[in-house]
Amino acid sequence: MKGGSDYATQKPEALLERIIKASSNEGMLVADFFGGSGVTAAVAHKLNRRFIHGDVNINSLQTARDRLVNAGAEFEIKEVKDGVRLFRNPVQTMDKLKSCLIPGLNATASLDSQYWAGSITSSKYGMMPVYLPNLLDGSKRVLDKSEMMNLIHKAQPDLPDEVKRVIVYYVDVEDIDELRQFIHDENQQTLIEFELRDLKQVLDEVVMEDEAEWSLEEAKDPLGMSMGWKLTMKSFHSDRVKRKVDEFNLKGEQQTLKKKADGKKARFVPIKLSDEGLETIEWLSVDCAHAEKSAPWHSDMEIRIEKTGTVTINGKKTNDYWDGTILSENKPLRLKIRNVCGDETVFEI
Repeated sequence: MKGGSDYATQKPEALLERIIKASSNEGMLVADFFGGSGVTAAVAHKLNRRFIHGDVNINSLQTARDRLVNAGAEFEIKEVKDGVRLFRNPVQTMDKLKSCLIPGLNATASLDSQYWAGSITSSKYGMMPVYLPNLLDGSKRVLDKSEMMNLIHKAQPDLPDEVKRVIVYYVDVEDIDELRQFIHDENQQTLIEFELRDLKQVLDEVVMEDEAEWSLEEAKDPLGMSMGWKLTMKSFHSDRVKRKVDEFNLKGEQQTLKKKADGKKARFVPIKLSDEGLETIEWLSVDCAHAEKSAPWHSDMEIRIEKTGTVTINGKKTNDYWDGTILSENKPLRLKIRNVCGDETVFEI
């Protein structure tokens, strides 16, 4: 059951209430391992049930987490360390893979983009089409025989005649030797070779993070008494946000020029980012309990900047506008920032 805003398979809360009431009692555990935006968990909390929410997509986890905070639920966030870390920021990861992480990968107009991310040119094999699993689709995590059937019998026949080898990247396979034998058996009608490569090795040492600058000082009242700690954001920059803004502006300018060429009145106002870039922050939180970057996150104070510019503090909406600071009773050890594209980065303070 997947639910929540902007999810195509959203289930109404009233329906989930009926299901949960009919199949459990108060205090029992309700689990949704394809939890979407967390409606099931939120309804379970409202009905005095314990809950487990699971999903591979970081945007799902962010939305569910915000929903549960607003509902006043107590919960812990745990990460399953089994390779799905590649799906943490799937959109950003896919962008990076196509733009810079795979040496020599270039977009190729002659290839079907449904299957091929582009190609790599080799002095020995010439043009080698490259397949990348869609990290936005959790079902693509394991490269199985079904997907290989599509590549061999649907994608391969449309390749240019000069292609001698294709490269297939994978996140996981159940049995690599069995898959290679399957490829050998199914691919006897052509002379094209299939080379399998582990995508985790490409990303093993890569850290895709945004950049931030801040100052931290002890907050004091007019009498000099300590009031906790104040972290002030000085700047925040995200390459992906900037690229998205540039793409939007370029498209808008091109459409405007086309309309003017057709004799129509047109005006386009481009998006401009400030030098500080703080307007590209959607949410930030400080952890006063753990200093290690990889430790479980403990949110001592958090601020969400709404579309109107007002802030929601620890799940409570206000009419105040964000002044670029976040206050905490204890000294922050880590800072987590989410940009407007949904990517999250943790900084050690």
